[in-house]
Amino acid sequence: MGKSGCYDAGTINGTIIYGRFERMKVLVVGGFLGSGKTTTILRIGKYLGEKGQKAAIIVNEIGEIGVDADIISSYGFDSIELTNGCVCCTLKRDMRYTVDEIYRKMKPDILLVEPTGIAFPAVIKEDIMLMNLKDVEFAPLVTVIDGSRFKQIMKETKQFSKRQIIDAEILAINKVDLIEDLYIPIVESSVQQMNPQAHTVRFSAKSKDEEFAEFISGLLSDETSLEVDRRKGSIDKSPDAEEIIADSGENSIEYSKMATYASEYSLNHDYLESEKAQSIVSNLMEGLKKEIIVMNPDFVGHMKVILQAGTVNVRSSVTGAEEKPQIETIESYSSKPSVKILSAISNVSRSELMELVDFFVKEIFTNHGIKIVKTAVHKHNHDSHNHENHNHPEDV
Repeated sequence: MGKSGCYDAGTINGTIIYGRFERMKVLVVGGFLGSGKTTTILRIGKYLGEKGQKAAIIVNEIGEIGVDADIISSYGFDSIELTNGCVCCTLKRDMRYTVDEIYRKMKPDILLVEPTGIAFPAVIKEDIMLMNLKDVEFAPLVTVIDGSRFKQIMKETKQFSKRQIIDAEILAINKVDLIEDLYIPIVESSVQQMNPQAHTVRFSAKSKDEEFAEFISGLLSDETSLEVDRRKGSIDKSPDAEEIIADSGENSIEYSKMATYASEYSLNHDYLESEKAQSIVSNLMEGLKKEIIVMNPDFVGHMKVILQAGTVNVRSSVTGAEEKPQIETIESYSSKPSVKILSAISNVSRSELMELVDFFVKEIFTNHGIKIVKTAVHKHNHDSHNHENHNHPEDV
């Protein structure tokens, strides 16, 4: 955007940012791991940009090792990634600080907030509302639901996923292109029973369909907010909603029963050719998935492997036992090759997950003649709510 009399300037991370600013609208987009939150937010941000509005995005990852901010930034959006602290403990402090910085310095028209998939979205929204910032309004809270994995997710994380659905003011059933037509209304009916007050939409965030375009155009309108308020006032909550909210408490990670582990390793190697980097990532992800299936044949969650190979960035992810790992290669230069792994897996032992990841990373890279050094690892003690952060190098 160019400068004019109605533009304010701010700086963040040393960058001067110009943006039209009258009121900042905050939109929280939650949902379980791998539901398509980032894709949805990117589509919303692109739509807003085409309409001449400025969007800022906050993403939160598990642990201290972030992987999504560079993807979002590559689409031209201002993004800040919260990677220091877990949702149940320090996120509130970090979120409050970050929102305040964006509000004062960047002054976007829209602030899009993507909590980690094992957060309670309503808690995040409420915490921002309690900041009482001037000239800030809130869009209805969106919970994105992966319709293609709905049955598996409800089997593995039923009570936690119910809480995320109950939190919603808009229930967005995503990935309808991957669902049989007969199954779509079954998913829709199921989520409506859990949260009859919410407005329900369905779309494919990756497809340029009319349903998604209508969802975006209506999402930030005053009419949609009024409809959400009307439904809250005229429709009762599901009978067990209050009980689920009371039982879930504030520790979302513990309530989700997800084992989480985030680690980063540096490579004692100048750079890797694209083909070799892809082979390493493919072998690593396939091996991890195979062993995790032994631990839990029905696992859901999200595992991401990101190899910065020097001249290319190779990524792979998998969201459940039935999904085939996807691999993506992006041109991206780095003078320090590294690999990052984020994992959140349902109903497995965290200590076993950590051992598995470290073993396979060492095994795969050793087989390719590459020595690695662990440079960061996130550990979280849910019982004491203390953080142990190890940032010193460690041979693996």
